[in-house]
Amino acid sequence: MEISPILKSLRKNPVAALLIAAQVALTLAILANVLFIVSDRIATMSMPSGIDEPNVFTFASQDIGEGRNPIDGTLADLDAVRAIPGVIAAATQIGIPMGQSGWQTGVTLKAEEKVEGPERLAALYMVDERMLDVYGMQLLEGRTFNAEEVIAWKTGDQPKPPVVILNKALSQKLFPDGSALGRMINITGDPGEPAQQVVGVVDTIASPWPRSQNPDRVVFVPFRPSGSTNFIVRTEPGELDRVMAAIEEALFKVDRNRIVDGIRDFKTTRARAFEGDRAMAVLLAAIALALLAVTAFGIVGQVSFWVTQRTKQIGTRRALGARRSDILRYFQLENALIVLLGIAVGCTLAMAINGALVKYLSFGALPLSWLPIGALVVLVLGQLAVLGPALRATRIAPAIATRTA
Repeated sequence: MEISPILKSLRKNPVAALLIAAQVALTLAILANVLFIVSDRIATMSMPSGIDEPNVFTFASQDIGEGRNPIDGTLADLDAVRAIPGVIAAATQIGIPMGQSGWQTGVTLKAEEKVEGPERLAALYMVDERMLDVYGMQLLEGRTFNAEEVIAWKTGDQPKPPVVILNKALSQKLFPDGSALGRMINITGDPGEPAQQVVGVVDTIASPWPRSQNPDRVVFVPFRPSGSTNFIVRTEPGELDRVMAAIEEALFKVDRNRIVDGIRDFKTTRARAFEGDRAMAVLLAAIALALLAVTAFGIVGQVSFWVTQRTKQIGTRRALGARRSDILRYFQLENALIVLLGIAVGCTLAMAINGALVKYLSFGALPLSWLPIGALVVLVLGQLAVLGPALRATRIAPAIATRTA
């Protein structure tokens, strides 16, 4: 079928066609950005924590009154938790992967070095000599902390350890030219020569803030938080629920003057960390579907009007020998031309919208690959939307051409 008759018809009544094209352009511009943002959120929600998630849980214990020595009390609590059947390891902790709270520190490599911004920010985890057992991580290089290196830490203390352990991402960032073992770094923020020696490198582990600019950079220091504190426990496979239920009883046997709360498995911790991402993904997906539905209904309505308006013309074509497939193809091709015009404008508009999102809301730049995906979606949508009215047009009998108005 020739395109020129379609173009002549559209030129006689360009306003309706331009409105559909504008609607398609806006739909594509929003859809491409929505698809990118939703896919980015899904990728973020799927990021690995680096720990043995199915078998890890956390809880908090707060002493009531001043009856216990904080250091001795913490050690007694740890012994009680570790004695529960099914427990592999337990430790006190400040900050856990995806926990959304904790410490972060800047890392420098030489005296008086000043690093602005997030370039060398890393999460700081306080751990003891059982860190590998607690998290279920893999040691890539060096060693873990020795028991004599682990110091009791209380609120207000300044962490200035002689040795540290890095995770792989931070190690590669700081020392891209080779191994981090034996190298000196500074995590205190104080001027002077770096005083922390790297004694080990572990595999991937996430920071407490999965939406931060450095969600995978962690430095471990040999401290055992003492007093009212948070605990992390790793159990044998299949023992998680039973051990979680036994925590309060085990701790109350040590000392009843306490509050035990916040007992939650890591599945819950992960879900809470990504509540905002999940809500945004659902909301944007709903907006995209609604926008596609509005565009489809707009096309259906306009094409239905055109079919009614062109009834006698269609009947005349049928009388002159046009087949039903010719009528169907005419409306589909007409719709495709209008949608393609909208796609051309929509691609430019999509990049403009993304530029504003990047500038004002710190979103990522829209990859060009999302434009053909969005274009294909709206093109297929247009063809499906026009199908109903076009099929109705094919049922117009040739005899309609002989009727008078």
